[in-house]
Amino acid sequence: MSLRETGRRLRLRRTGWIPPDARVRHYDELGEDAQILVRELAGRPRTAPELDDLDDGDFVKFTDYYQVRTR
Repeated sequence: MSLRETGRRLRLRRTGWIPPDARVRHYDELGEDAQILVRELAGRPRTAPELDDLDDGDFVKFTDYYQVRTR
């Protein structure tokens, strides 16, 4: 898995609103590691180590739209 060395954690938050200038990533366009992470985190109150494929504030279209949050 391509983890960042920042030590930050990533979480997905379901959302129904996407800002017009948002970066939207489609699930099938993500790398394999990012797809696994999205499947594991979608709809669950869990975190995982940050990935290179996803940045804070990105949106991912999976079964719903999810916003990527890091902390």
